[in-house]
Amino acid sequence: MKVGLLACAFGRHSVDVANKRKAGGMHVGKCVCCKTPMEEIEPNVWDVLQVKDAGLGRRYFG
Repeated sequence: MKVGLLACAFGRHSVDVANKRKAGGMHVGKCVCCKTPMEEIEPNVWDVLQVKDAGLGRRYFG
């Protein structure tokens, strides 16, 4: 098991800042290890983006 994936399991994601994009006035990007979508809530503060699961239930990705 990669150490990066273990860190992601505990919520310590690392954002790929080279591929971040601007969407809806905020920056969004993905975690380098697990590809979880993340958003920048404050400058240099990232949080997991809550993406609904296509309306199939109350599940969320991330």
